[in-house]
Amino acid sequence: MKSRIIFNGMNRHASPATAQPGDCSSVVNLRKQSGHLIPVGTPKYLYNTQEKDRRLLYVHTCYDGEHHITANDYALYYEVNIDRDSEKITPVEKELFTLNGSTALSVQSIGNTLIVICAEHTYYLLYKEGEYIFLGEQPDFPEISFSAYTRYTDAYIVPEHTFSETYNNPTYLKTEETNFYNGAYYDAFFQLQEQAWKRRYFIQPILIRYALTLYDGSRIFSSTPVMLSQANPIQPSQLRIRIKNSNNICTGTYEGQIIAENFIVKYFIHSLNLENWKDIVKSIDFFVTPEATIFETGETLQGMDFKIERTQENGNTVFYVTGDISFLDRNEIKKQYMQSSLFYKITSIEDWSNLKVGEWYDFYSDIRPDMLVHEEVLSPDNTTLLSTGAQVSYVLNKRLHQANLSRKMFPGFPLIMQTTGRTNAEPAEAYICTYLKTERGESMVVWSGTTDYFYNQLSPFISYPDSNAYLMEIVVKSASGLYRKRIELTPSEYENRADYLDDSFVAAPLEVDSAAGSSALTIPSPSNDVYTQDNILRVSKYENPFVFPAEQTYSVSNGAITGIASITTALSEGQFGEFPLYLFTEEGIWALQSGSGEVCYSNQHQLSREPISREYPIIPLEEAILFATPKGLSILQGATTQQLLAFDELPYEDNSKLQDYQLSSNILQATCDTTPLSDFIQGCIIAYNPIEKELLFCQPRLGYTVVLHLPSMYMYRTTQVYTSYLYDATHLLGQDKQGNIFDLQKEIRNNTAQIVLLTRPITLQSESYQRWRELSLRVSSSGKKTILSLWGGNDAENKFVTVGQLSNSGKIPGKLTLHITGPAYKYYRIFFSGDVMPDFHLWAADTLAIPLDLNSRLY
Repeated sequence: MKSRIIFNGMNRHASPATAQPGDCSSVVNLRKQSGHLIPVGTPKYLYNTQEKDRRLLYVHTCYDGEHHITANDYALYYEVNIDRDSEKITPVEKELFTLNGSTALSVQSIGNTLIVICAEHTYYLLYKEGEYIFLGEQPDFPEISFSAYTRYTDAYIVPEHTFSETYNNPTYLKTEETNFYNGAYYDAFFQLQEQAWKRRYFIQPILIRYALTLYDGSRIFSSTPVMLSQANPIQPSQLRIRIKNSNNICTGTYEGQIIAENFIVKYFIHSLNLENWKDIVKSIDFFVTPEATIFETGETLQGMDFKIERTQENGNTVFYVTGDISFLDRNEIKKQYMQSSLFYKITSIEDWSNLKVGEWYDFYSDIRPDMLVHEEVLSPDNTTLLSTGAQVSYVLNKRLHQANLSRKMFPGFPLIMQTTGRTNAEPAEAYICTYLKTERGESMVVWSGTTDYFYNQLSPFISYPDSNAYLMEIVVKSASGLYRKRIELTPSEYENRADYLDDSFVAAPLEVDSAAGSSALTIPSPSNDVYTQDNILRVSKYENPFVFPAEQTYSVSNGAITGIASITTALSEGQFGEFPLYLFTEEGIWALQSGSGEVCYSNQHQLSREPISREYPIIPLEEAILFATPKGLSILQGATTQQLLAFDELPYEDNSKLQDYQLSSNILQATCDTTPLSDFIQGCIIAYNPIEKELLFCQPRLGYTVVLHLPSMYMYRTTQVYTSYLYDATHLLGQDKQGNIFDLQKEIRNNTAQIVLLTRPITLQSESYQRWRELSLRVSSSGKKTILSLWGGNDAENKFVTVGQLSNSGKIPGKLTLHITGPAYKYYRIFFSGDVMPDFHLWAADTLAIPLDLNSRLY
């Protein structure tokens, strides 16, 4: 009986007794190509890292070549530059920045910006003019303080007025008189206000803050609002006019004035270090709130408190009409400022090169304060103040995606940004503790620092950029004493912020702590200020990895996000179908549906409830995604998942006979190791070779790589072992433990290769003895030494004996035949190994066997 056996690759899903002819126990260094088995080539060597502990993390494609980025436990490096046309490799070997104890989990890029993601931090570098500029995690926040400076004193002339009746030694005025002064104050208020606004000056308190505007118009780092006001915060603050008096008989008032002081804003530069960010930060934009509405137009003034002031001047009795605005409901005005939801852009600094630290500058603006409502509104995003890292990152459609986040709470704004004084500056050391009640319990964040310019005038408006804050403690130590203040904060209604506003609307000095000694300032440590959001995905703006809008933050399931993937081939430019992104979580797989406009993803759909562990690989392909679980390897296409390969391997046959052959140690390990796939793939490194359509699963500790040819599901092993892969849409690079980097998509096929093929037990007729008389391998090779051996046995799971063996050292023209004389066996196994040339081809085995029934002679 003649039979042809086609080699199926490694397949251990059936028991040894029921394995299909052609299933193999081991195949080493033999790839299936066009139906033939050929030896794998040797990947092209590229270079060696300067230090072997550096791991290749990323290839950054820039205008001047491909930059290979490596890292070790200490730092990140620009290792080599490869010219894309000539492929010339130029060593650079430059340290980019130290990691300070962090581990670079991944590196991404958008344009010339390199993004390094660590578990607790995200760092940025900008490639410009042949150099990487380290930007750090965030720009250094410019530290700017503000002060109100009275620039102009304006007056409204109150004409002479004759009382409706004379008053003898008066102590009060009747309604007819107070109505006149009420009207005068009312007219003065609007006239003086209008004149101030024409000058672009302010008269009432304002809230002011600033933010950094980036190259695309988005903003980060909104500063804390501070209130600027004058000594008399509400202007005009009072009326005082001399009364016509003769022998204590009062008949009217002389001409008088109602005064309003106009102020401008001055700002002081404490620190300004944006040199490295000058290509990212376009301007420092300033924003203010409109002045509070004291009176409504057309309102009838009532309730102004007028009194008769009697005094002595030069020995004469003099009377004055006085009035103040204490009748105004300060709580109502306070409420207006506390509920100020809109800050309007009033001016910008686009060139800060001439600004000097330690200098005051005038604040210039061409905008009338009453026309602010027509200007651009600040949309503060206080999450830009947080330090954020991620376990999972991905770039799709020029947007950075980060998931499974770690957040460190903002320590608070520096003290000097919350002061509004301009005189009597002195050096000081300070700290600010802010207390928060969060869903994680009580937290405390601490800002601490020193300044040479402490102005002991605290803004009447104090805030922290988190509505969970409820208490702030400020402590300052200077040569003049120790100052302390505790402030209760109230959540803002319109912003993620907690505020305090002093009833006076006026800056006030911190109070001296008389009980404090002269000991050094002891700065508390923060508590519970780091937290994780393992089920949160945040997505950056388009072509802007620095800004993650709140509307692009997604909560997916309740389990941790363990992976992100998309298909690698777009259906069209920038289009990846209805479900462009897939999230793998501990509660299953979710597909995010494409949104429109500024919304990246409009809906999320759960496709599978099978937990996806971080230890198992996720592999994006051209038109699908592969992922592994303890059960097996599955494919995800559109909204459908299907298992490709089950990890249900059964106990193996006995391969101890391989010890009888002179196999090298690495070949023997790759041939004999019986680690189940479910264990092997867990925690392995993985990559996809799009040229060969092969998946590579490597376990460096086991000394071999499992390779799966996807079109045929042919599986084999290779002795090529790497400690890491770098796999993206255009690269497949491997790095070994010596730091050598190889291009796995470019193989050199001019060397010999060691190969092994060992089938599983073969039975051509179930439960029958067979006497094989001839075994012919359909093989072609130009030379080198090979061994063909046939084993026989009657128990598929126990040891086999050698039935026949053939060694060959010459050319094999197309067939290698082993003639067998010996007894019959129920099972046979084919073993073939040797050193072969690149032209080696193996495609089948032909057998000639005589089946025997149980009553036939076996010998």
